[in-house]
Amino acid sequence: MDLLVDVLRHAGMQRRVLHQRVLSAAAALEFPCEKSFGFHVITQGRVFLHSPAMPAPVELRKGDVALMARGCRHVVASEAVLPGMVLTMGADGRHAGAGDAAQGESRSAMVSGAYQVWNTPVHPFFSELPPWYVLRADEAGPIDQIELAVKLLAHEVARPEVGSETVTQALLDIIFTQIIRKILSRGDGMPQSWGGALQNAQIRAALELMHGDCAHEWTLEELARRVGLSRAGFAQKFKLALGTPPLQYLTTLRVQKAMDLLSNTGDKLEAVSQAVGYRDAFSFSKAFKKLTGIPPKEFRLRDHREKGDAWRFQ
Repeated sequence: MDLLVDVLRHAGMQRRVLHQRVLSAAAALEFPCEKSFGFHVITQGRVFLHSPAMPAPVELRKGDVALMARGCRHVVASEAVLPGMVLTMGADGRHAGAGDAAQGESRSAMVSGAYQVWNTPVHPFFSELPPWYVLRADEAGPIDQIELAVKLLAHEVARPEVGSETVTQALLDIIFTQIIRKILSRGDGMPQSWGGALQNAQIRAALELMHGDCAHEWTLEELARRVGLSRAGFAQKFKLALGTPPLQYLTTLRVQKAMDLLSNTGDKLEAVSQAVGYRDAFSFSKAFKKLTGIPPKEFRLRDHREKGDAWRFQ
C-alpha cells in the first residue's frame, strides 16, 4: 500500500491551487498559513522569502521551489527588505487586492499550492519534516521529475487553455510528492525517523500491515512472525528505526484515523472506537485524550464549529 497517501488522507489533508502571482517592484504578499503545508514555485524572475523560521530572507530564482512543512505566516517579496505596505492573501486563496504588475515593469512570478491539515496531526511523519525545504533549480538533474514538472507548470500558467486548472493542480501534486520523497529518502539526518524506517524492508512491511488494517488486534508476536523476525528482534529493530515501540506506533495510527472519522462522519463514538481497533469507547477515549489532549467528543464539537472558518479548506 502507499503509506504516504494513507498518512496524508487520515490527517485530513485538503489542497488548493493559489494560482500565479505576479510581483512588481517593491511588492510583497503575506501568506497566513498556520495550518497548511505550502510551497511556491518561482516561474519568472526572483523573489525573497521572509519567514520567522529563517534567520534572514532567502532569495529564490526561476525554477526554485520552497516547501513550507510547518505552517507559519510568511511573506514573499520582490526585495530583501520589506516595503512599507505588505498585502495579505485572502481567505479564498485567490485575491488579496494586489493586482498584476503593469506590462513593461520589472516583475517576478510564482505559482503556489497549499495542502492544509486543519487539526494538528499526531503521526510522527509531520513532526519530522523541516520547517522549510528549498530545492534549487540547479540541484535537479536533466530528467528529474521536479525539474520537468516545474517547466511544464511555467508553460501552463503562462499560456492557460481549457483544463489548465486541472493540469496545474496535477503538476503541483507531482512537485509536492517528489519533494516529500526527497525529504523522506534523506531522513533529514535523523537517526530515528519514519522516513528512515521506510528504507528497511522488514519495518516497512510491518508498517504496511498496521496501516492496512489498524483495527486488527495486532500483537508483537504476530507482527514479528509476519515480517520474519523473532518477537524480541522485531521489537528492538522497530524501536531503533522509529524511536517508539510497535504497539505505541499502532496507537498513534489508530488515533490519527479516529480524528479523520470524527471529523468526516457522524458515526457514534462506539462505532469509531471499533473501527480503529478498540473494544469499547472508554479505552478509546483514554488513548485519544492521551495523544491529543482532549476527549474525542470535545474534538468533534470543536472540529464541527471550525468547519465554518473562512480559512478552512473544504
